Amino acid sequence: MTRRFAALAAALCLTLTTLTATAGAASYFPRYTGGGGSIAAALDALGINSSYSNRSKIAAANGITGYRGDAAQNTRMLELLRQGILIDPAPEASGQENPYFPAYTGASPSIVTALNALSVDSSYSNRSKIAAANGITGYSGSAAQNTRLLELLKQGRLARPGASTAPSLYAGLTAANLGRVSFIRQNKNTCKATAAAMAVNVVLGSNRHSTASMIYSGVLCRNLDGNVYAGSDGNSYRVVYKTDSYVGSLGELERAVDAALSQGLPIVAAVHSAASRHHWIVVVGRDANGGYLAVDPARSGSGSMASQARSMAAMGYSFGLADYAQPHYGYISFHRI
Repeated sequence: MTRRFAALAAALCLTLTTLTATAGAASYFPRYTGGGGSIAAALDALGINSSYSNRSKIAAANGITGYRGDAAQNTRMLELLRQGILIDPAPEASGQENPYFPAYTGASPSIVTALNALSVDSSYSNRSKIAAANGITGYSGSAAQNTRLLELLKQGRLARPGASTAPSLYAGLTAANLGRVSFIRQNKNTCKATAAAMAVNVVLGSNRHSTASMIYSGVLCRNLDGNVYAGSDGNSYRVVYKTDSYVGSLGELERAVDAALSQGLPIVAAVHSAASRHHWIVVVGRDANGGYLAVDPARSGSGSMASQARSMAAMGYSFGLADYAQPHYGYISFHRI
């Protein structure tokens, strides 16, 4: 009896070890942070094939048998995708590894602990490489740098060193229209109105608006909040406008930006730099290192908005208006209705 029990225990141990190894080798889709309630729309927002055939494969890889596309099955997959733990059944099909680490869902405030929990090398040397891959230059292991790495990891957007995130540069309406909409250069003190005009044009897919059309009785963007625009995709989008006086928080603004990008929409954001303490730009996507890509109305240039998109970090911008006693984190976002 004792021998039989020992043999069963050994077999069980081997089985668990095999399962753990298999799970650890799984590749996950990037975490979905948008507000959509449809798994198909969420996959589309991430640039993933949302066909019934591919959803069936994804379901099977995630332990959902007999996939029929019913509400319960789709809801379960959406839950996993929001957590950053929806397994990609065939990451090799794209010819590359998932460019992002799986999302960390634990409660630890330490990037080292979080990486260890995901079986990722958490050494200083490797964290330096991860930091560089995510646009964090001169990594010294500071609290601010580690906090940023942890935020990205929790969002499922922490890029792996050496992995290309180019497929995620643009999505949705932004991907469809950024190359057809013209860049508009601002006049003096019209950065917000000019940025808003370009963002609305991206949603519309045409050059319908100008800086002047975003100025009402001398006030920039005064009547923009609540406006509804017909997107080039056939959907309607309502504007939410958090103006200059809105305090908000850095976390709220970053979440708004990430939500917009995950849904393939532009967002106008309040920023500052060493040269300007009060400025507005259009954030349109992510660069190859996972940082933000933006169009700056203060740039000199012409052509399409796509031709003027630059890394926000490379342009020296950080979120928030810095000419107040405390930073103000305003934004202009679009929401499908």
